[in-house]
Amino acid sequence: MVFGEACEREFMSSCPISNERVNERVARIVGALVFVFALLTIFRPQPLWLILLLADFTARSFYRPWSPFARLARPLAERLGEPQVVDAAPKIFAARIGLGMTAAALLAYATHHIELLRVVMAVMALCALLEALWSYCVGCKMYTFYRRIVRWK
Repeated sequence: MVFGEACEREFMSSCPISNERVNERVARIVGALVFVFALLTIFRPQPLWLILLLADFTARSFYRPWSPFARLARPLAERLGEPQVVDAAPKIFAARIGLGMTAAALLAYATHHIELLRVVMAVMALCALLEALWSYCVGCKMYTFYRRIVRWK
């Protein structure tokens, strides 16, 4: 059996997707930071929180070494033990979803649709909490589903 066929059967749940890897511990700490900022935005809507989230999601989507949240998380993750290395592609996809959600929330804030902002940020907070507590990446699951659909075409 060829490596690609094994990945197809497993639906890419644990198969390498890209050559780039990230530390899962860092991702979980970043998830906790995103959760905190999402809660801040829900309860005290300020453009500053959204701009910080937007900057971080942009960095993690396109310029990973510049991510402010990841830079904060790396030293703590190193203290927690050996890196738990996972594929970067699903995490990048999840960061791009977060970027879109943050942009939507910023637009909602700018147009005074605070309830819409709160709904978007509540979804983000839930996803970030799942990542932080149980290492369950909703965006990563969406990426796997997306990859299956693209392969079927």
